[in-house]
Amino acid sequence: MKKLNYGMYDFANSSFSAIIITFIFSTYFARQIVGDAQLGAAYWQWTTGVCGLLIAITGPYFGILADKRKNGLINFLRIFTILCILITCLFWFSKPETSFIFYTLIIFLCSNYCYEIAQIFYNSLLQQASEKNKLGTTSGLGFGLGYLGTIPVLLIVLYFFVLSDTVLFDLNKQEFENIRFTALIVALWFFIFAIPMLFFFRDKTSKDIKKNHLNFKSLTQIIWQNKLTETGKFLIARMLYADALIVLISGGGVYASGVFGFSFDEIIKMAIFSNIIAFLSVIVGGHLNDKYSSKNLILISIVALTLCIIYASLLAVSKSNFFAVVMVISIFIGIIQSASRVMMTSLISEEQAGRSFGLFAFSGRITSFAGPLLVGTMTYYFSQRIGLFSNTLLFVLGFYFMLKIKNK
Repeated sequence: MKKLNYGMYDFANSSFSAIIITFIFSTYFARQIVGDAQLGAAYWQWTTGVCGLLIAITGPYFGILADKRKNGLINFLRIFTILCILITCLFWFSKPETSFIFYTLIIFLCSNYCYEIAQIFYNSLLQQASEKNKLGTTSGLGFGLGYLGTIPVLLIVLYFFVLSDTVLFDLNKQEFENIRFTALIVALWFFIFAIPMLFFFRDKTSKDIKKNHLNFKSLTQIIWQNKLTETGKFLIARMLYADALIVLISGGGVYASGVFGFSFDEIIKMAIFSNIIAFLSVIVGGHLNDKYSSKNLILISIVALTLCIIYASLLAVSKSNFFAVVMVISIFIGIIQSASRVMMTSLISEEQAGRSFGLFAFSGRITSFAGPLLVGTMTYYFSQRIGLFSNTLLFVLGFYFMLKIKNK
C-alpha cells in the first residue's frame, strides 16, 4: 500500500507540470497575454530560472528543518503541496491582456516554487516507500503513474474546454476563460489524488535522530570528506543535465507553438501521446534500474536526449518531424529523472533524507537559471531554434561529469 500511496502523489502533481508548466498555460501566456510567442517564451524561461535559483538557495535549509522534526518530511510535503494548490487557483485571474504579464509571472513563480520544494520531501520518502532492492521499480511506478495521470486531465481539457463549441459552465472563449479554468482543474485534481500520500503515508524518520548535529556542516559532509564523495560527484553532474531537462519540460509547448505553429488542441494531443509513451518506458526503465546501474541508464538517456535536441532545433521542418522527436524524448525524459532519484537514494542513509534531497534540489537548481536564461537569451536575440540548440551544451557537460562517478 505504501508504494501505491507514494505513486499516487506523482499521479496527482503531474497535472501541474503538464498543464501549467509545459503545455497549456505557458502557451496561453506567450500567445495571448504577451501576444508574441518568442518574447513570451523568453519571459517564461527567465522566470523559471529565477524560481530555480530560489529553490537552490532555500531547499537545503528546509531539508535540515525537516530532518530535525518528528514526521518532518511528510509535514513539509503537506504544507508546500497545499500552498501550491491554492496559488495555482489564482491563474484564473490571468486575463489575455499585456497588463497581466507581471501578475501571471508572479503566480507562476510562487506556485512553481512550492511545487518544487514539495518535490524535495516527496523524493526524500522514496526509501520508506520501497524495499532497498526495488528502488528502481518503485520510483518508476511513481513516474509512470505521473505520466498516466496526465492523460485524463489532458483529455478533459481538450474535449470539454478547448475543442467543444459549447464550453462547460458557459465560460467565455473570447476572454479565454476556458483556458484559464484549466488551472482550477489542476488544483482540484492535485488535491484529490494527493490525499493518500498526504494523509495516509506514515513518515518514520526524524523521531530517533540526534538533532544537535543537524546544521549546514552536515550538508558539506554529504558531498565532501577530504575529497569529493561519490554523492558530490553525482550532484555536480546532475546540476548540469538537470538544467537542460528544465528547459525541455518548461519550454516544450511554447517551442511547438512558436516554431511549428501547433494550436492548443494539437499541443494537447501531442502531450497525450507523449505521456502514454513515457508511462510505458518509465515502467520498463524502473525494472531495468533494479538490474543495471542508474549511472548507465542516465548516460544512455543523456545521449538520446542530446541527439533529439539537435534534430528538433536544426533538422525538423514540419509538425510531423517535431511530433516524432517528441515521442523519442518522451521515452528517455522519465527514465533519466527516475534513475536520478534512485541513484541519489542509493547513495544516502534514511537519516540524511531531508537534507540530502535538499542538496539534490540544490544541484538541480543552483545553476537552473543558467539553462533557461541561456535558452531564453538566445531565443530573444536569435530564434527559438538557436535557443533550443544551445541547450545541448548542458547535456554534454553533464555526460562528461557523469563518467567520473564510480558505479556502486
